[in-house]
Amino acid sequence: MTSWLSVDTDDVIHLPSKRGHPHRSSVPMPEWRTEGYQASSRLLSATDHFIQWASRGPETTIFLIAEQLDCPEFTKRLDTLLSMPNILIACHGWGHRCWSAWPEDIVGFTEMLTAARDRISAYAGDSWRPWFRAPGGYISTWMAGPLAAAGFRLDSSVNPSRWVNRKMGGNWSKVQQSMEQCGVIERPWLTTSIGPACGPALSLFPFSIPARKAWKRNSVSVTNNPEIGETITLYWHLLDHERKSGRWKPPLAKSM
Repeated sequence: MTSWLSVDTDDVIHLPSKRGHPHRSSVPMPEWRTEGYQASSRLLSATDHFIQWASRGPETTIFLIAEQLDCPEFTKRLDTLLSMPNILIACHGWGHRCWSAWPEDIVGFTEMLTAARDRISAYAGDSWRPWFRAPGGYISTWMAGPLAAAGFRLDSSVNPSRWVNRKMGGNWSKVQQSMEQCGVIERPWLTTSIGPACGPALSLFPFSIPARKAWKRNSVSVTNNPEIGETITLYWHLLDHERKSGRWKPPLAKSM
Protein backbone atom coordinates (compact mmCIF):
# COMPACT_ATOMS: atom_id res chain seq x y z
CA MET A 1 0.00 0.00 0.00
CA THR A 2 1.37 3.40 -1.01
CA SER A 3 0.31 6.92 -0.14
CA TRP A 4 -0.24 9.81 -2.54
CA LEU A 5 0.58 13.27 -1.24
CA SER A 6 -1.30 16.29 -2.56
CA VAL A 7 -1.79 19.91 -1.57
CA ASP A 8 -4.63 22.30 -2.52
CA THR A 9 -3.79 25.92 -3.32
CA ASP A 10 -6.91 27.49 -1.74
CA ASP A 11 -6.46 31.10 -0.70
CA VAL A 12 -8.49 32.90 1.97
CA ILE A 13 -11.05 34.00 -0.66
CA HIS A 14 -11.63 30.36 -1.60
CA LEU A 15 -13.02 29.31 1.77
CA PRO A 16 -16.69 28.28 1.35
CA SER A 17 -17.54 30.90 3.98
CA LYS A 18 -16.16 33.52 1.58
CA ARG A 19 -17.00 32.36 -1.94
CA GLY A 20 -18.37 29.44 -3.96
CA HIS A 21 -21.27 28.19 -1.84
CA PRO A 22 -24.87 29.35 -2.35
CA HIS A 23 -25.72 29.50 1.36
CA ARG A 24 -22.49 29.64 3.35
CA SER A 25 -20.59 32.29 1.39
CA SER A 26 -20.42 36.01 2.18
CA VAL A 27 -19.37 36.93 -1.39
CA PRO A 28 -21.93 36.13 -4.14
CA MET A 29 -20.64 33.90 -6.94
CA PRO A 30 -23.33 33.37 -9.59
CA GLU A 31 -20.82 32.51 -12.32
CA TRP A 32 -17.75 30.27 -12.36
CA ARG A 33 -15.52 32.45 -14.53
CA THR A 34 -13.56 34.89 -12.38
CA GLU A 35 -10.86 37.38 -13.31
CA GLY A 36 -8.26 39.55 -11.64
CA TYR A 37 -7.27 37.23 -8.80
CA GLN A 38 -4.50 38.52 -6.55
CA ALA A 39 -3.01 36.24 -3.92
CA SER A 40 -3.22 37.20 -0.26
CA SER A 41 -0.05 37.91 1.67
CA ARG A 42 -0.83 34.82 3.74
CA LEU A 43 -0.83 32.56 0.70
CA LEU A 44 2.34 34.08 -0.73
CA SER A 45 4.13 33.58 2.57
CA ALA A 46 2.77 30.04 2.92
CA THR A 47 3.94 29.22 -0.59
CA ASP A 48 7.44 30.43 0.25
CA HIS A 49 7.49 28.05 3.22
CA PHE A 50 6.10 25.23 1.07
CA ILE A 51 8.85 25.79 -1.49
CA GLN A 52 11.45 25.34 1.25
CA TRP A 53 9.77 22.11 2.36
CA ALA A 54 9.23 20.79 -1.19
CA SER A 55 12.87 21.39 -2.18
CA ARG A 56 13.79 18.53 0.16
CA GLY A 57 10.41 16.80 0.28
CA PRO A 58 8.79 13.76 -1.32
CA GLU A 59 6.79 13.61 -4.55
CA THR A 60 3.72 15.82 -4.22
CA THR A 61 0.82 16.81 -6.48
CA ILE A 62 -0.40 20.42 -6.38
CA PHE A 63 -4.13 20.87 -7.07
CA LEU A 64 -4.14 24.33 -8.62
CA ILE A 65 -7.07 26.74 -8.99
CA ALA A 66 -6.90 28.09 -12.56
CA GLU A 67 -7.72 31.72 -11.70
CA GLN A 68 -4.58 31.88 -9.55
CA LEU A 69 -2.50 32.12 -12.72
CA ASP A 70 -3.82 35.70 -12.98
CA CYS A 71 -1.48 36.67 -10.13
CA PRO A 72 2.14 37.29 -11.21
CA GLU A 73 3.51 36.99 -7.65
CA PHE A 74 1.87 33.62 -7.10
CA THR A 75 2.76 32.36 -10.58
CA LYS A 76 6.40 33.28 -9.98
CA ARG A 77 6.40 30.95 -6.99
CA LEU A 78 4.69 28.23 -9.02
CA ASP A 79 7.46 28.57 -11.59
CA THR A 80 9.96 27.68 -8.87
CA LEU A 81 7.90 24.64 -7.90
CA LEU A 82 7.58 23.52 -11.52
CA SER A 83 11.35 23.42 -11.77
CA MET A 84 11.40 20.67 -9.12
CA PRO A 85 11.27 17.05 -10.35
CA ASN A 86 9.10 15.95 -7.41
CA ILE A 87 6.17 18.30 -8.19
CA LEU A 88 3.13 17.53 -10.38
CA ILE A 89 0.18 19.82 -11.15
CA ALA A 90 -3.52 18.87 -11.29
CA CYS A 91 -6.86 20.72 -11.42
CA HIS A 92 -8.85 22.20 -8.52
CA GLY A 93 -11.34 24.04 -10.73
CA TRP A 94 -11.32 27.61 -11.98
CA GLY A 95 -12.56 29.82 -9.13
CA HIS A 96 -13.36 27.30 -6.36
CA ARG A 97 -17.11 27.17 -6.97
CA CYS A 98 -18.61 24.28 -4.97
CA TRP A 99 -20.48 22.77 -7.89
CA SER A 100 -22.68 20.14 -6.27
CA ALA A 101 -23.80 22.66 -3.61
CA TRP A 102 -25.65 24.48 -6.42
CA PRO A 103 -28.37 23.06 -8.72
CA GLU A 104 -27.11 20.53 -11.27
CA ASP A 105 -25.41 22.31 -14.17
CA ILE A 106 -23.70 19.92 -16.57
CA VAL A 107 -23.17 22.58 -19.25
CA GLY A 108 -21.59 25.10 -16.88
CA PHE A 109 -19.47 22.46 -15.16
CA THR A 110 -18.22 21.21 -18.52
CA GLU A 111 -17.31 24.73 -19.63
CA MET A 112 -15.41 25.31 -16.39
CA LEU A 113 -13.58 21.97 -16.59
CA THR A 114 -12.47 22.59 -20.16
CA ALA A 115 -11.28 26.13 -19.46
CA ALA A 116 -9.45 25.16 -16.26
CA ARG A 117 -7.91 22.07 -17.87
CA ASP A 118 -6.64 24.02 -20.87
CA ARG A 119 -5.19 26.85 -18.83
CA ILE A 120 -3.48 24.73 -16.19
CA SER A 121 -2.16 22.09 -18.60
CA ALA A 122 -0.74 24.76 -20.94
CA TYR A 123 1.07 26.32 -18.00
CA ALA A 124 2.30 23.10 -16.34
CA GLY A 125 3.48 21.30 -19.48
CA ASP A 126 5.05 17.91 -18.70
CA SER A 127 4.15 18.32 -15.02
CA TRP A 128 0.41 18.34 -15.78
CA ARG A 129 -1.75 15.37 -14.84
CA PRO A 130 -5.47 15.02 -15.77
CA TRP A 131 -6.59 14.64 -12.17
CA PHE A 132 -9.36 16.61 -10.47
CA ARG A 133 -10.37 17.58 -6.94
CA ALA A 134 -13.74 19.23 -6.43
CA PRO A 135 -13.65 22.54 -4.51
CA GLY A 136 -14.76 22.11 -0.93
CA GLY A 137 -15.17 18.36 -1.43
CA TYR A 138 -18.54 18.98 -3.09
CA ILE A 139 -18.72 16.14 -5.61
CA SER A 140 -21.89 14.53 -6.97
CA THR A 141 -22.86 11.68 -9.26
CA TRP A 142 -23.75 13.97 -12.20
CA MET A 143 -20.21 15.34 -12.27
CA ALA A 144 -18.65 12.00 -13.31
CA GLY A 145 -19.76 12.18 -16.95
CA PRO A 146 -18.35 15.66 -17.63
CA LEU A 147 -15.09 14.73 -15.93
CA ALA A 148 -14.65 11.71 -18.18
CA ALA A 149 -15.67 13.67 -21.29
CA ALA A 150 -13.07 16.35 -20.48
CA GLY A 151 -10.34 13.72 -20.33
CA PHE A 152 -9.86 13.53 -16.57
CA ARG A 153 -8.66 10.07 -15.61
CA LEU A 154 -8.83 10.42 -11.82
CA ASP A 155 -10.93 12.21 -9.21
CA SER A 156 -9.92 12.76 -5.59
CA SER A 157 -12.89 14.49 -3.99
CA VAL A 158 -14.59 11.88 -1.80
CA ASN A 159 -14.26 12.28 1.97
CA PRO A 160 -15.87 9.01 3.15
CA SER A 161 -16.58 10.24 6.66
CA ARG A 162 -19.89 10.06 8.47
CA TRP A 163 -19.45 13.72 9.44
CA VAL A 164 -19.69 14.87 5.82
CA ASN A 165 -22.01 12.26 4.32
CA ARG A 166 -24.84 14.80 4.39
CA LYS A 167 -23.18 16.63 1.49
CA MET A 168 -23.91 13.64 -0.71
CA GLY A 169 -27.26 12.66 0.75
CA GLY A 170 -25.61 10.09 2.99
CA ASN A 171 -24.20 7.83 0.29
CA TRP A 172 -20.68 8.32 -1.03
CA SER A 173 -20.81 4.90 -2.70
CA LYS A 174 -23.12 6.27 -5.40
CA VAL A 175 -20.50 8.87 -6.31
CA GLN A 176 -17.78 6.26 -6.47
CA GLN A 177 -20.00 3.99 -8.57
CA SER A 178 -20.73 6.82 -11.02
CA MET A 179 -17.02 7.51 -11.41
CA GLU A 180 -16.29 3.84 -12.01
CA GLN A 181 -19.05 3.57 -14.62
CA CYS A 182 -17.59 6.55 -16.48
CA GLY A 183 -14.06 5.19 -16.37
CA VAL A 184 -12.77 7.72 -13.83
CA ILE A 185 -10.59 6.38 -11.00
CA GLU A 186 -11.74 7.57 -7.59
CA ARG A 187 -9.20 8.06 -4.81
CA PRO A 188 -11.05 8.85 -1.53
CA TRP A 189 -9.30 10.70 1.28
CA LEU A 190 -7.85 9.03 4.33
CA THR A 191 -10.22 8.90 7.32
CA THR A 192 -10.00 7.60 10.88
CA SER A 193 -12.47 5.82 13.13
CA ILE A 194 -13.83 9.13 14.41
CA GLY A 195 -13.97 11.08 11.15
CA PRO A 196 -11.97 12.95 8.49
CA ALA A 197 -8.16 12.97 8.52
CA CYS A 198 -7.23 15.29 5.65
CA GLY A 199 -7.45 19.02 4.95
CA PRO A 200 -8.93 21.00 7.88
CA ALA A 201 -9.05 17.85 10.04
CA LEU A 202 -5.27 18.06 10.47
CA SER A 203 -5.70 21.11 12.69
CA LEU A 204 -9.26 20.71 13.97
CA PHE A 205 -9.55 19.19 17.44
CA PRO A 206 -10.37 16.38 18.18
CA PHE A 207 -9.94 15.03 14.62
CA SER A 208 -6.34 16.25 14.48
CA ILE A 209 -5.06 13.80 17.11
CA PRO A 210 -5.96 10.52 15.33
CA ALA A 211 -5.39 12.19 11.94
CA ARG A 212 -1.73 12.92 12.62
CA LYS A 213 -1.19 9.38 13.90
CA ALA A 214 -2.90 7.92 10.81
CA TRP A 215 -0.72 10.04 8.52
CA LYS A 216 2.47 8.78 10.13
CA ARG A 217 1.31 5.18 9.76
CA ASN A 218 0.22 5.60 6.16
CA SER A 219 3.05 7.63 4.64
CA VAL A 220 5.95 5.21 4.75
CA SER A 221 5.89 4.65 0.98
CA VAL A 222 4.90 7.48 -1.41
CA THR A 223 3.80 7.26 -5.05
CA ASN A 224 3.53 9.94 -7.73
CA ASN A 225 1.09 7.85 -9.77
CA PRO A 226 -2.19 7.30 -7.88
CA GLU A 227 -3.73 5.69 -10.96
CA ILE A 228 -1.87 2.46 -10.25
CA GLY A 229 -2.29 0.00 -7.38
CA GLU A 230 -3.68 0.41 -3.89
CA THR A 231 -3.26 4.07 -2.96
CA ILE A 232 -4.13 6.10 0.14
CA THR A 233 -4.87 9.79 -0.47
CA LEU A 234 -3.31 12.29 1.94
CA TYR A 235 -3.94 15.96 1.32
CA TRP A 236 -3.46 19.30 3.02
CA HIS A 237 -3.70 23.00 2.12
CA LEU A 238 -0.96 25.36 1.04
CA LEU A 239 -2.12 27.83 3.71
CA ASP A 240 -1.21 25.25 6.37
CA HIS A 241 2.43 26.20 5.81
CA GLU A 242 1.71 29.55 7.50
CA ARG A 243 0.96 27.75 10.77
CA LYS A 244 3.50 27.76 13.60
CA SER A 245 5.18 30.85 12.11
CA GLY A 246 5.97 28.93 8.93
CA ARG A 247 7.40 25.87 10.67
CA TRP A 248 4.38 23.63 9.99
CA LYS A 249 4.99 20.44 8.00
CA PRO A 250 2.62 17.61 7.01
CA PRO A 251 2.80 14.86 9.67
CA LEU A 252 4.54 12.25 7.56
CA ALA A 253 6.46 9.17 8.64
CA LYS A 254 10.00 9.89 9.82
CA SER A 255 11.39 8.16 6.72
CA MET A 256 9.87 10.99 4.65
